[in-house]
This record gives sequence, C-alpha cells and structure tokens, in this order.
Amino acid sequence: MTNDNSTTPAAGWYPDPAGTPRTRWWDGTRWTENYSAPAAQTAATPWSTPSGPGSQAPAVAGSAQSAYPAMQPYGAAPALKAPEGTSPSTPFIWLLAVLPIVTLALSVVQLATIDSLVESALADSGSSFTPLDITNYGVSLLIAAATVILAFLDARALAARGVPRPFHWAWSFFALLGAPVYMIGRSVVVRRRVGSGLAPMFVNLSLILVGFIIGIVAAVMVTTRIFESIPGL
Repeated sequence: MTNDNSTTPAAGWYPDPAGTPRTRWWDGTRWTENYSAPAAQTAATPWSTPSGPGSQAPAVAGSAQSAYPAMQPYGAAPALKAPEGTSPSTPFIWLLAVLPIVTLALSVVQLATIDSLVESALADSGSSFTPLDITNYGVSLLIAAATVILAFLDARALAARGVPRPFHWAWSFFALLGAPVYMIGRSVVVRRRVGSGLAPMFVNLSLILVGFIIGIVAAVMVTTRIFESIPGL
C-alpha cells in the first residue's frame, strides 16, 4: 500500500507551534485554543519528520510549518516602545512643570499684604473684587493658555523622537479647571514607552501642593483677622 501524502496528522497533544512551553491540541484539521501543562518530553509536532525507513512527513496545505514559528504567543500584543536611548525630557515639559511657581508668587504676595486684604474685605466699596482678585483671575487664564501651548509642543516633540502614541495634548484643556491631567497622563505614558520620565510630574505636583497649602494659610489668616475686627466677637 502506498503512503497518502495528503493526509493530515492525527488528533492529539503536540508542542505549541507558537513557541510556548505548553502543549496544544490538534483536532486533526486545525489548532484549537486548548492548552495543557508543559510537556515533560519533546513530542513530535504534526509537521515533524518521522524517523525510520520508508517514513514520510504528512503534507499540510498552506505550509503551516513555516508559518507557526513566526507567530506571537497566544494573547500577546505588540509592545509600544520608543527607540533605545530616547530622552523623555523636553524643554516644554519642564516649563510646564514649573508654571505653578507663578501661582506660588501670588500666594506669597497675598501673605505679605494680609492687612490690606482684610481692609478691602471690611470696606463697603460696593465692589466684590479687589485688584488682587482680578490679577489672580487674569494670571490663572494665562497659565491655562500656556499649559495648552506647552502641552502641544511637548507632544509634538515626543512624536518627532519616535515615541509611539504619546499622551494627547488636548487633555491639557483640563488646566482650565485647575487639574494637571496632561502632566500626569503624559508622565505615565512616557514611563511605559521610554522607561523614565516621572521627574517633571513630581516637581509639578510638589509645587501645586505647596501653593495649595499657602493659599489655605492665607485664607485662614484673612478670615481670622476679619472676625477679630468685628466688634463684639
């Protein structure tokens, strides 16, 4: 009887052609998604060449023997990595990181002019806004605009360096609400792509925290002075 080269291998457990240490079930026509523990001994694959006189390797349509070794392990996804040696730092992200210094300077001015703030709060001038309030609002808008511009330039610089899918600069519009969304998201994504890049975020959040504390202290001092100035309290 002559051998039929068109027959497929019999169903059974074979080493995973994707290269994992597990064995995989061949149902006689195709690979299934059923796996078992790593094989203790090396078994023949459906396309291995049998040994012995007169033996022949079964032919499988589509040349699957050459196709499977090039496959990635089941469930694996391509890693998004920047080229080796890519720097995560740009001048734009560092400018963005130190922007809260402007707010810190305004908070220091508030503490230095605490008496005038109290007088303005007690004076019946008919206006609920002081010059310092107007300055604070104006500076806040300028900081938000600068944040969007710097985030755009930073994202473009990262893309030019080959960083795949950097954090989108449009998240910087949350700066209008006072939230450093771009800084945090950018740092996390760059850390995954490059392996470093968290330093600007730590600097930025530290400055924001210091400014927040100074603002609370100034508010408490102004409130205390106002209550102390009211007769009978």
